[in-house]
Amino acid sequence: MSFKVRKIKHRRSQKGPGLSGKKKLLVALLSLLVGGGFLYAHGSRGGATVARFLPFSDLSQDEEGRTNILFLGVAGESEEGGNLSDSIMLASIDPSGPSVSFLSLPRDLFVSSKIGDRKVNEIYAAARYKNKKNSQKGLEVIKDAIARFADIDVHYGVVVNFHVFQELVDGLGGVDIFVQEDIVDPFYPDADYGYQMFLVREGWQHFDGSTALKYARSRKTTSDYNRAQRQQQVLMAIKNRAAEMHLLSDFGKLREMYRAFRENVITDLGITQVVAMAELAAKLDYSNAVHAVLNDDPAEKGGFLYTPAQEFFGGQFVLLPENLKDTQTFVSLVLKQPDILLENAQLAVLNGSRIDGKASETAARLRRMGLHVIEIGNYDSERPVFEHLIKDLKEGGMPKTKAFLSTLFEARVLSPEETTAPIELVSPEGLVDLELILGMN
Repeated sequence: MSFKVRKIKHRRSQKGPGLSGKKKLLVALLSLLVGGGFLYAHGSRGGATVARFLPFSDLSQDEEGRTNILFLGVAGESEEGGNLSDSIMLASIDPSGPSVSFLSLPRDLFVSSKIGDRKVNEIYAAARYKNKKNSQKGLEVIKDAIARFADIDVHYGVVVNFHVFQELVDGLGGVDIFVQEDIVDPFYPDADYGYQMFLVREGWQHFDGSTALKYARSRKTTSDYNRAQRQQQVLMAIKNRAAEMHLLSDFGKLREMYRAFRENVITDLGITQVVAMAELAAKLDYSNAVHAVLNDDPAEKGGFLYTPAQEFFGGQFVLLPENLKDTQTFVSLVLKQPDILLENAQLAVLNGSRIDGKASETAARLRRMGLHVIEIGNYDSERPVFEHLIKDLKEGGMPKTKAFLSTLFEARVLSPEETTAPIELVSPEGLVDLELILGMN
């Protein structure tokens, strides 16, 4: 086999492998971007201008003060379908934290774009081809399509091919990954349009660039969603290794780094944006980073998609949102309002409407949004409740979640005097923080 896997038996020296010249600059700069958060971007140039200098300016921000970046991973011009987006990830940076959130989108998500309705992984390649291999136009079109689908601002785009990714990981001396379960994939593509076996065992592993790429791309025996989670896992491993090598604080060579960056990465980030991003990357707190994957499992966080009949899409397998509004709410929670998820509020959903199944359906909806529902039941009342109500059992301990639920359900927050038990009798050690009481409206 052409890959390397070994068990981690001891920690390596913090000194790291020897790097020199242009390769060191590229590794450092790529690691600086979101602390390594581009995971896969893109680098095949095809004669086109790869990046351009923009007027000196600060990072663009949305109304929440966040900067959102789209990362695409492609195979590169040398491979068949080399500009199709094999991985699609949004990163949202909050400079006030500073903190970052990540959301991966499946390749088969079907969305509208300026060049027509199609799978999201085709848009960059098609727009680029339609505009005479203009990569900047391709970025513009895919950013606009995802922004309209997700109802968020997408300020910048970054695209890097897998060869650059492998060089990055090898330049870092490899990365340490904890493999959640064995992966046995006999269908991993080889260089001759055939297949090769990819095998990796559960537990701590040290991956070189080739193996890390296979770990992030393998999907035939798992799923696109498992793969997206692995991609985010590799992203964090790159960030950690870059930090060990102290590559996140060498700002003196940023201009020189940017020259190397321009030759290998397609992006609409200018030099001043790269400098601003580098300064943020060195300060980012990853301990509370929110990671999520949009998927089609209704029992999982982010499971808002479904598979429609293929006959309506020319025989293609595609994914659509069951409820676009809820899907956009989920995206907002992950990328614009992650503090709500980070409160980790424990919720009870109680049915006061006497409508069968209403509490279970609502609980499933909230769990897909990433909230923790730990109790489902009927509200103890002599008559049906008309309006949705929220009971705070922890005296204001979860203000952001309470405000979110109040807005989402147009629910009224009960005052302590309106609760069925005096507030002082509610045990502070109780597991439930908030009760959502469902009414008939």
